[in-house]
Amino acid sequence: MPDSMSAAMRITRLLLGALLAYAVCIESVCAQMAQPVASARAPMPDNAKLTLLIQMHIAALSQANLTGNYSVLHALGSPAFQAVNSTAQLAANFTVFRSQGIDISPTILLPPMLTGPPKLEGSDLLRVSGQYDTKPQRVVFEMAFQAVNNAWRLAGIAVSTVADNQVVQRVEQPAAASQPAKAARPGSPAKQ
Repeated sequence: MPDSMSAAMRITRLLLGALLAYAVCIESVCAQMAQPVASARAPMPDNAKLTLLIQMHIAALSQANLTGNYSVLHALGSPAFQAVNSTAQLAANFTVFRSQGIDISPTILLPPMLTGPPKLEGSDLLRVSGQYDTKPQRVVFEMAFQAVNNAWRLAGIAVSTVADNQVVQRVEQPAAASQPAKAARPGSPAKQ
């Protein structure tokens, strides 16, 4: 019985962490809509660049969670992301990772597996979601990048962990730049 209670507590804490991360995303979306950013059309990244973009930001989050210093993750963000997410706010949103000792650094050694093709919204917002096949917990992510000065900058990030036996949507490799991504409908579940 105590094992089931501790498992339920862990799941409750993980869900709370996911909700906090989701709150960061919603604030970022609202700020982006309210604050126009000088954006230049950045080309859709190919497989290698998309993987590097995801890995770079997961590594920044991992290091921030391990050190408690979110300044690099903040600096990687778009102006709209930075406007609504101070380093203190980012630290607060990812408190669950630090308080529970959740270490996502093994993701750095693994390729991300996307749960669908990257989605280009308009000419300046790119959304990706996926997971890492880590054990005993899978690391699940959703990110958005905004084109700023012909480069993709972090516009939103949500990361959580789930049991490795939980089914996460269909997984595929990053789509090639030659394959156009369909724009997501407004209000889609992708977090930012």
